[in-house]
Amino acid sequence: MDRKEFIKNEINQDPTDPFNYYLLAIEWLKEGDINEAFAQFEMIISDFPEYVATYYTYANALLADNREDRAEEIIQAGIVQADKKGAAKALKELKQLLELNF
Repeated sequence: MDRKEFIKNEINQDPTDPFNYYLLAIEWLKEGDINEAFAQFEMIISDFPEYVATYYTYANALLADNREDRAEEIIQAGIVQADKKGAAKALKELKQLLELNF
């Protein structure tokens, strides 16, 4: 069983765990399937907005793909979620990413 199949199996076992969806998005990125990865990240943000790790990773991928407008939106949304959740490290990293790129 390859990594994606393993992760998909984990998702089937616990569809409420955003970490597995995040791992799947990372796998899509590693394989260079940007459209699948971005669709997965968008789903996570929609269904699990409190999963703050998504925002930084997704924003970086968007920046690498020259999608600055969407990256800025994702960073801003991530800042809101990280602040809400009290995720100080994620909040700091997202603010730095914003400052470095915009």
